[in-house]
Amino acid sequence: MMNRSVVTKRQLGVFLVVVSLLLVGAAIAVDWLGAGEWSGFGPLQWIALVAGLVLVAIGGVLIRIGRRPA
Repeated sequence: MMNRSVVTKRQLGVFLVVVSLLLVGAAIAVDWLGAGEWSGFGPLQWIALVAGLVLVAIGGVLIRIGRRPA
């Protein structure tokens, strides 16, 4: 038999949290770099920020579920 590695919900949750925090950081960093035409947060930054926060929440739920296969 082949030994198949299984991704757990906790691992998937940690991955989602890390990726979403990078997304939120990138949305904030765009202002510091001065990119874009908007003064302050633009609409795409708000979308990225909200999406990142939703993914953090989903990742948090998956981390709490634990070691079950994803």
